[in-house]
Amino acid sequence: MRVLSTSSEAIAQEVIGTRAYMAANSAMQADLQKLFPLNPLNGGTSQCNENIGGIFNYDFSTIKGLYHCKAKTSCKQYAVHPIDGTLFYRLTSTGKCGSSVVSSRTIQVEARDL
Repeated sequence: MRVLSTSSEAIAQEVIGTRAYMAANSAMQADLQKLFPLNPLNGGTSQCNENIGGIFNYDFSTIKGLYHCKAKTSCKQYAVHPIDGTLFYRLTSTGKCGSSVVSSRTIQVEARDL
């Protein structure tokens, strides 16, 4: 009985961990789209949330497959190329899912202007 209980908990933790990873990834994609808008020539501007208030919060709890999931993201400009002025960014996203069993996953991406 104890083996079955431990196995069920491990499977539940794996599923919740995967959901947390997907929440972090979804929030990261949203932030990357804000930082690098698809059509900047038509009024879109880059927004690193360091410059517009710090941290973005995403609530995925109403999305099927991501119930009880939330994510927080941050973006920081950490360098400017001395010759051509290229900006370098570090984006971090942490997804957290679960109610009784909670799991979180963090991903980080570094990007630069073209």
